[in-house]
This record gives sequence, C-alpha cells and structure tokens, in this order.
Amino acid sequence: MVVNNAKEISPDALVSKYSDIDPFLIRKWEHIFTMFFDRNASHQVDWGDFYLVTKKVRDIYGAESVQTEFAKQSLSALWEGLCKLADSDKDQLISIDEWIGLLAKFVHKTEPKWFKDYQNYMFKLFDVSCDGVMDLAEYTDGMNTYGYSSHECEEAFKKFSVDKKGNYTPTITPETWNTYFHQLFYSTNKNDLGNHLFGVLHF
Repeated sequence: MVVNNAKEISPDALVSKYSDIDPFLIRKWEHIFTMFFDRNASHQVDWGDFYLVTKKVRDIYGAESVQTEFAKQSLSALWEGLCKLADSDKDQLISIDEWIGLLAKFVHKTEPKWFKDYQNYMFKLFDVSCDGVMDLAEYTDGMNTYGYSSHECEEAFKKFSVDKKGNYTPTITPETWNTYFHQLFYSTNKNDLGNHLFGVLHF
C-alpha cells in the first residue's frame, strides 16, 4: 500500500515556486494534472489514477466497447512512458513538481513520444464512431469520463470548434485537435482556442 505524504500545493504557490516559467503555463499544467491525471485527489499520480479512468470509460461506453478495450491497451503504455520521463525518484508516483519539470523541458522543443501518444489517445477515445472526426456528442461523452457536465462540454466545444472566420463547425479533425492540444499545453497566448480544449478556462 502506498502511503500518501503529498501535500496539496495551490496554483498561486506553484506560480511563485516556478517564477522562471510563464504563470499561465503553470496554471494550465496544474489544471491538467488535477483534472485529468490525479483522479483520486491524492495530489500525486499513480497507476491507480489511470485505472480509475479505465473504469470510468467502461461505465460510460460499456465493458465490451471499442473505447474500453482501447483504454485498457493504451493507458498502461502511457503510464509506463510517463514514469520513464517524469518519475525522477523512481517511486512509481508522479508529483506535481515532477509533472511541471517534465513539461518545462519541452517548452521550446519538440514534444516527446509520450505527449504525442497521449494526444492521439485522447482523440481516439473521443472518436467513438471511428470516422476520423469528433463531434459535440462524442466530445461530451469523452469529457464525461473526466467528470465534466454536458453544459460545460457544450460551452467548451462551441468556443473552440470554429473556422478561421470564427463560424461554428460541427466537427473537429485530428489536425485541428493536434494544434489545439499543443496550444493547451504550451501556448502563452490566452486568446488561443486550444486553451479551452479540456473545458473553458477562467483564469
């Protein structure tokens, strides 16, 4: 049994601690860590967090669904890849500091394979129909996996699913998703649409 000695660190405290990194990035990284990885609210990420995601996928899509099988196959590999890159003390736990340390390494570099694998995993998880595009219903189901309400999903999707003229488009392509995914993790421009890829940001 893992004994949790982690202490919660507020976003403001993290901004102060990592003063050499853009505060907007720190707040986004903390948000992603809390909402999408630390599923058991331990303030650390372990394999149990990834297992909880698999369980939620099964609850939403069904035990025999393509999405559940995909989650089972992908999350184990993603966890191993994350540990290799970020688990500096080899304790099979990823702290918020290790998470920030990992992302900070690639601010001005090409993202590692783990990042691209996670990016592709999320798109495929959401693309239930496997038709190569994502619509609002699919996005909503995928975000429900992480505890977002249908209203929050619709608000976010309508904010970023627009063409170059700002007109609403009903589907997102993998190319657009990849652009937005990079913006979510690494853009310091608060006007970039990708900031709202995983729910509308209010900071």
